Amino acid sequence: MRPALFVTLLFFAAAASAQTFEEEPAVPERLAPVSAQVRQRALPEDFAAVANPAWKDSRPIVAPSTRELLAAVKAGRLDAVKVLLNDGALANGADELGERPLLAAVAGEHAEIARLLIQRGASPDVKGPEGRRPLAMAAAAGHPGLVRVLLQAGADIDARSDNRATALHEAIRFDHPEIVRLLLGADPDPERYDGEGLHPLALAAALGRLSCLLTMLDNQVAPDQPDRNGLTALYWARRYDQALAESLLVEHGASREAWPLILD
Repeated sequence: MRPALFVTLLFFAAAASAQTFEEEPAVPERLAPVSAQVRQRALPEDFAAVANPAWKDSRPIVAPSTRELLAAVKAGRLDAVKVLLNDGALANGADELGERPLLAAVAGEHAEIARLLIQRGASPDVKGPEGRRPLAMAAAAGHPGLVRVLLQAGADIDARSDNRATALHEAIRFDHPEIVRLLLGADPDPERYDGEGLHPLALAAALGRLSCLLTMLDNQVAPDQPDRNGLTALYWARRYDQALAESLLVEHGASREAWPLILD
């Protein structure tokens, strides 16, 4: 074969091979990379890698004035509380744990500070980090001054804390008949149940809180009012061997037919 002809054939063979390579890639079509446009899919807004990276601090930013106000309230420093509020501290502000000035005032039994905070905008029904409300806390502590301040500010008499107890339940549980009397003056719902399904009268009977029980009966709370389970205060007095509570209930008209004869 002539050299010139051989070179010509070799050139055409190389050109054909290059064309074939361009038209038919070596990688199978199913393994070919997808386009960038197909790969870009929208991620949900709450996707952690986008919205909340692991290194991001999610704790709320607490103003220094809020910390100073909380410290002054806990220390019972009324003048310092006034100064901080006048300088712009928020009466209803909270720290990173959810603690608020009014809750701190109630816990420390600082009635005048609580009154001032409410006047400056603190909510009387705010819940703390443990789910308790100011009125329930004051009732449990047996502090009539705080209870009056909160009731005058419009605190919800029937509001439940996270344990499902109202202020009236707490006053009975800790045996504060004076607080029970104050709360009854705000016209609470006598059928409001706690976490165990007991209304206040049933709770007083079960725990043997005789002064609280008598206060409620004297304020015309119905002795045969059934609780969430259909049981009356007399049942609970018998159930827990509270003989004096049983006698008080019977004297005030409780019917022995209103409770089961078989006690489990």
